[in-house]
Amino acid sequence: MGNKNNKGVIAILVAIIIILIALIVLMGTGKINFKFNSTNNQSTDNNTKETNNVSTDSKVIEQKSTVSKSQILEYYKEKLSNFTDPNVQYSIIDINNDDIPELFIYVTGTIGNQIIADTSIYTYDENKGDKLNDYIVNIGSISGRIDNDTTFYKMKDGSLLSVIGKMGYENKSYYKLENDWLVRTDFASKETDEYTVGDYEIQFKACTDLSLIENYK
Repeated sequence: MGNKNNKGVIAILVAIIIILIALIVLMGTGKINFKFNSTNNQSTDNNTKETNNVSTDSKVIEQKSTVSKSQILEYYKEKLSNFTDPNVQYSIIDINNDDIPELFIYVTGTIGNQIIADTSIYTYDENKGDKLNDYIVNIGSISGRIDNDTTFYKMKDGSLLSVIGKMGYENKSYYKLENDWLVRTDFASKETDEYTVGDYEIQFKACTDLSLIENYK
């Protein structure tokens, strides 16, 4: 009976030794650490992604902070150099008071029998494009007829007022920049003897005359 018990104990000890040896071998091959290594790798990947995000955000912030108003004006000069017709006019004004001026380009033409006057408005936006020239983006336009009397006003509340008058009538449209686009927020039409005067009348000059940009503050 005693021999049987001894044999059972020896068998258990041998089994334990075999299990320990197997564990040591598995640890040596790295298989037993596979799950933990995967977790560590995932953690490393997440840390890398977070680092990359921080780096990207910092780059955007740095890029915005290094672009000065004078640089934006130089980009506008380059765009205006594409227009050689003295009848094409421009103006420059900061519509929404964000310290980034907007560029107005006034062009006349014909569509069928209609003689139209189109004012396209551009701004500097680093969220669009891959090159500096691509950052000058069209945010909207205001169209009318060349034989109408159109005047633009910059309002103190950060809006743009367009007044179109003809034969005793006056059309007033208010615009604001919303989500990087020019949006008309109000419109009114009435008969009047006098045109409504805005806060600041926007002056236009020929695109070949860069004095508005050179004197802009």
